[in-house]
Amino acid sequence: MRCIIEGNGVKVFGRAVHALSRIGDEIWLEPLQKGLAVRSVNTAHSAYACFLFSPLFFKHYTSNLDELEENKSVLPLFRSVATIERSVYRCEISINVLNNRVMFQFNCKHGKLAPHEPAFLNFRAALLKL
Repeated sequence: MRCIIEGNGVKVFGRAVHALSRIGDEIWLEPLQKGLAVRSVNTAHSAYACFLFSPLFFKHYTSNLDELEENKSVLPLFRSVATIERSVYRCEISINVLNNRVMFQFNCKHGKLAPHEPAFLNFRAALLKL
């Protein structure tokens, strides 16, 4: 999966992740044909939220997998929404299943690239281990 968010879309995506962080400590990225689903459930499984970003939201969107990716370490990247709004003009998200990596690359207004590659957990594989 690979998608590129530009301009005000970075702000909207950051606010969505920030809102999900109020529900639970983990988010799931699910690339679908109809867009990218970003979900969260609280620890008691009594609250659930989902944002579905259609392919038209992204400058570029390709989905070639049907995996649900759990990621705790993405939340700190988007906790400071005000900083992202001021300094980031482009965000590229890609998932590499072979290396168990999700990559968030922020292109900042001052010419800096800020790549973040937190490890992720394949949710279906984790369920099979239980």
